[in-house]
Amino acid sequence: MYGLVDGNNFYCSAHRSFDPTLEGKPIVVLSNRDGNIVARSNEAKALGIKMGQPFFETRELREQHDIVVFSSAYELYGDTSSRLMSVLTQFAPDVEVYSIDEAFLWIEEYRGTYPTYQDLGIAIREKVDQWLRLPVCVGFGPTKTLAKLANRLAKKTPELNGVCVLDTPEAITEALAEFPVKDLWGVGSRYAAKLKQHDITTAAQLRQVPDDWINSLMTVNGLRMVHELRGFPCKMLEVSPPARKTICTAPGFGKLIPDLATIADALTTHLCRCCEKLRKQDSLCGAITVFLHTDRFRKTPGNGLPSRQYAGSITLTLPHPTNSTTELLTYAESGLKAIFRFGYNYLKVGIMLSDLVPGDYRQKGVFVDGPNEKLLALSSVVDKVNRRYGQDKLRLASQQYNPDWPMKQQYLSKRYTTRWEDILEAK
Repeated sequence: MYGLVDGNNFYCSAHRSFDPTLEGKPIVVLSNRDGNIVARSNEAKALGIKMGQPFFETRELREQHDIVVFSSAYELYGDTSSRLMSVLTQFAPDVEVYSIDEAFLWIEEYRGTYPTYQDLGIAIREKVDQWLRLPVCVGFGPTKTLAKLANRLAKKTPELNGVCVLDTPEAITEALAEFPVKDLWGVGSRYAAKLKQHDITTAAQLRQVPDDWINSLMTVNGLRMVHELRGFPCKMLEVSPPARKTICTAPGFGKLIPDLATIADALTTHLCRCCEKLRKQDSLCGAITVFLHTDRFRKTPGNGLPSRQYAGSITLTLPHPTNSTTELLTYAESGLKAIFRFGYNYLKVGIMLSDLVPGDYRQKGVFVDGPNEKLLALSSVVDKVNRRYGQDKLRLASQQYNPDWPMKQQYLSKRYTTRWEDILEAK
């Protein structure tokens, strides 16, 4: 049996876990630039606030209902997630971290002292609540797809008290009978629309379709999902997640930026972050993409410049794969200069590393040398120093230490578990 543990309104719950006075109050969490709503508590959802809704549109609601607002606090969320996954290992030896607030458990041969899966699910909820003060729901099923479905039912069905177990053919059939096909894991809006054209609207109906038909419509991934709905596991637990195929970062500026020098500094910082992730998973990069755009929603001028719109991007293929920040910065800067246009107010610059290969890939050609081994070693040393003494303590000369372009975080909360000055005091 597989189990799926999922945090309820995770971002909001992470803030609430350190501030009991927030219980029962509507909470929203904002995007990088405090521009859009990316998380809502149940109380905020009940007020009609939508996911992704522009923050300025909620002004009247916030004044009427005393809505609590937080900027995204990724340090807090990341550390809370790590603590959650640590608690889950108390209940199962094999845990797959699926996302920041979700994890699959493999519990076929381990249930501890709990006689039923229902008892195990209740114990997980109680332990996470006791240790972390986080609400979670738990779903169990013979496949990962059915466990995901069970978890959704646990969230949407109050009488289940946060735990749903699909361990018998009868329970599975009953659950699939009314479950909307559009809510299935792996079925997006495009496939849902196609299935609806063929009068397939529930998971039970999808489970009955012939293999050849579903393979032609939804490819092999759709066929695997249908087999999982039938109770045959096709997606195994990934305790050690595979290396990423691309690495990208593009946080927006805290204000509109018109000049190339400031944008280049931001690009350098973004590239440093990407290269740290690249080296952490022991990979080399074969291509780099730089993109830049203005604020397409802005209608008024700024910084003395008109509100014209522009977006540009460029992809550069490297002569040899590398993970050296110094080498990659040369290509990134040339790409930025190629797409930059004077006379615009820019909202965001981003970078993406692609064509990733394992770190031991050292191919050399007749006319092309491999990566500079000294620069690779230098980058590794920089990572070690910064891990020990703090981020950016050792950095490139072109990288500012306290730039004035970072993303806007007007409603940032305390970082209770990652900053000494923010740790709660017992009185």
